[in-house]
Amino acid sequence: MSRQIFGALNIRENVPLAPLTTWRVGGPARFFYEPVGEEYLEVVARAREHGIPIYVLGRGSNVLIDDSGLDGLVICTRRSLQKIEQVGDLIVAEAGVALPTLSKFAAGLGFGGYEFLIGIPGTIGGGVVMNAGLTSQGVREMSDVLESVDVIDDQDNIITLNKDQLGFGYRTSALLDKDFFVIRARFRLETPADREEIRARMARHLAVRRAKQPLSKWTAGSTFKQPPGDCSAGWYIDRAGLKGFQIGGARVSHKHANWIENCGNATARDIKALIEEIQLKVYHRFGVWLDREVRFLPDDRVGACQASGPANRQTEI
Repeated sequence: MSRQIFGALNIRENVPLAPLTTWRVGGPARFFYEPVGEEYLEVVARAREHGIPIYVLGRGSNVLIDDSGLDGLVICTRRSLQKIEQVGDLIVAEAGVALPTLSKFAAGLGFGGYEFLIGIPGTIGGGVVMNAGLTSQGVREMSDVLESVDVIDDQDNIITLNKDQLGFGYRTSALLDKDFFVIRARFRLETPADREEIRARMARHLAVRRAKQPLSKWTAGSTFKQPPGDCSAGWYIDRAGLKGFQIGGARVSHKHANWIENCGNATARDIKALIEEIQLKVYHRFGVWLDREVRFLPDDRVGACQASGPANRQTEI
């Protein structure tokens, strides 16, 4: 089947996706591709021509892939689109570069402002689309350091979008609603600092994460967005008595209530059921509805490319 659609392009079929996600759950991809050079332009064009949904998967965090898998093309950037370099007063990084790599690269150049990325287990592509950031140690987001992005648009052209065209908000951007695919981003170098001071701040960020979050478990990071008001999602879940609450192999973390752990035998169905149960119990107790930060695939099909879902989505970070 892949030969009929993609010709001699290196497309694999029925590739298991669970090992490529941080929750370690989910079924296979019908078609699977790891970008090589500029070849991905032709791959995206052929998939669109045949009406095949495109899902972009980076490091597999922030997504819940259905147990039945994804009936479309998964473009995986875990081992590709990894170039990062300094160009003048900018850092230019391709979509597959890990966010901690960007943090370390800026530090190596003697520039601060990127320390908040050191503990976020995602990629440039997903991080830009979701406006990834940190709230526990002072609000800092991708939109604070981004200059522009190059994307494949819905007409298969590569275009450049500046920061003010991206409609950034809390854990969102205009790219979530567009059939675009981020291929690289540019970041400003504005805050020169002593390298040792930068490394010390990075170490503090990591120490706080290790102390508060179950980093040794199979999780997808924060499950829910921060609700309006002064109380965090984790606070509501904890006060609802849900720490340790379990459905099948999925459990609310004892260490951080806004994280869900795969105890070793969870299915996507278990995790989804637990997420929905948390939402209902918190709502009944406090009248607060917790919005997911995690994307359900293929359910969350708002249509676009870099959130890890839908007719082209790259939400995974």
